[in-house]
Amino acid sequence: MPLFFTRHPALAGLDRASRRDVRRIAWYFAQRHWSVHAPAFVWIVFVLLHTRYQIVPERRDYLLITLVIFVLAVINIRFHIARYLKPARAIFDTLGSAAARTITGR
Repeated sequence: MPLFFTRHPALAGLDRASRRDVRRIAWYFAQRHWSVHAPAFVWIVFVLLHTRYQIVPERRDYLLITLVIFVLAVINIRFHIARYLKPARAIFDTLGSAAARTITGR
């Protein structure tokens, strides 16, 4: 399951700090993919349509749709991070933790 990285093979054999560094490198790569930002774009369009045309008249429905978009965004981000864990681990193994922190700016 990509929502939990505890059993991901790319993180096997690493201590807690190293796993964090590998996940940060993967997130660094995932941010560059346009589809990570798609849920934010969908939400902005939804808010604009709601503001202009009142497509969702009830406040409860508006909040529910916003919550669903947020959950989909989190799942989308987790899938992208899982996709980049293997290359992130290769970079971590090659360069080490000091270089990983330099790459991610931490």
